[in-house]
Amino acid sequence: MHPEPLLSTPVDVVLHIGTGKTGTSSLQFFFRDNRHHLAERGYLYPRTPGNARHGRLVLFASPDDELASYAHWPRQPQSDPATFRRVFRRRLLREIEEAGLPRVLMSDEELYKASVPTLRRLGRFTGRIARELRVICYLRRQDDHMVSRYQQGVKTGWVSRLDAWSRQDMSDLYDYAGRLEQHQQLLSPHTMVVRRFEQGAFVDGSLHQDFLDAAGIDARAAEMVHTVDRNKSLDAESVEFLRLLNLHRVENEGATPGLVDNRALVPRLAAVSTGPTLTLPESVLDGFMAQWHETNQRVAEDYFGEHDGRLFREPRRTGHTTTEQRLDPARLDHFMTLADLGEELHAPLRRLAEREAAP
Repeated sequence: MHPEPLLSTPVDVVLHIGTGKTGTSSLQFFFRDNRHHLAERGYLYPRTPGNARHGRLVLFASPDDELASYAHWPRQPQSDPATFRRVFRRRLLREIEEAGLPRVLMSDEELYKASVPTLRRLGRFTGRIARELRVICYLRRQDDHMVSRYQQGVKTGWVSRLDAWSRQDMSDLYDYAGRLEQHQQLLSPHTMVVRRFEQGAFVDGSLHQDFLDAAGIDARAAEMVHTVDRNKSLDAESVEFLRLLNLHRVENEGATPGLVDNRALVPRLAAVSTGPTLTLPESVLDGFMAQWHETNQRVAEDYFGEHDGRLFREPRRTGHTTTEQRLDPARLDHFMTLADLGEELHAPLRRLAEREAAP
C-alpha cells in the first residue's frame, strides 16, 4: 500500500536542484522577488524552506548525522533534528494548502550533491505531495565549475591551495551521467530537464527566461522584477587573503574548514576585486576535463540528442586569469585595512603571509 497523501489535493512540484555555481543565487532571488508574478501563473514559491534559497529543504531531508556538515544548520531555531523536521513539514504543508495554487516551485543547489539517504527521503516526501514531479538541473563544464567552486569554498573557510585541492577525486560531483542517473532513481521524477549553463544555450540569451522555459512557466522574464548579482567573483589576491585568514582561524582559533562565516567580509573584497581571477594551467585543466569525456558523451546523447557526443559547446574561460596563487606580504596592509581587522591579528597574519608566500 502507498502512504496517504500529505495534502488534501496533490500539487505539481518543480524542483530545481542546481548544480551550484550555475546562477542559482540569481535564480533564487529572481523567484523571491517575483512571488506574486509566479502566483498569478499558478506557482507557489514557498517561504517555509527559505526566503530566497530553499536551504531548509535539504536539512529536512538529511539524516541526523549529516546535519553538522551544513553551515546553515546551526542557524536554525529548532536545534533538535526531529523537532526541526516536524515544524518544517507542518509549516510547509500549511503554506501550500493555504496558497491553494496547483503548482509549487522549490530551489536548493545542495540537492544536486546530496547523499543517497537524503535523496531517498526527499523522494518519499515529494511522492506524497506531488501529482507530478519535474526536476531541473543545470550543468557547467567541469573545469570552469571546479575553479569557481574553489573560490566559493574559500569564501566559506577552505584552507587548501587550488592546485592541491584540485587533485582530489571529484567523480562524485563531476560524473554528470552517474549523478543524473542517481536522481532519476531516487527522486523518480516524471520529467527530468537538463540544461547547459552556457550563455549561448539560454533561451533569448537569458538564464531567467531559460529557467522559465525549462519549468514550463508561461511568462516573460523581461517583464518581471530583476535584482543585482549577489555572488560576485573575487580576484586571485582577494581569494588568497581570504584563504590566509581562514588558515589563521583554523590554526589558532579552532575554526573548522568549510564552516567559517565570511559573509560580512566577502562583499568588501568583491567591491575592489579588479585583478585577474585564479585558475590552473591549461594543461592541468585539459587533463581534468579528460576524466569526464565518456560520461559527458552519455549525457550529451541521452539528454540532448547530440550524436557527436559534445556536451559543452563553449570553451573554458581564459580571459583575465592567473595561475599564481600568492599574496605579496607587502600588500597585506591593504587587505587588513579593507577587512577592518583588529590590531591583534596583524602580526600573526603577517607571519602567516610570509610563510605561505615563501618559495
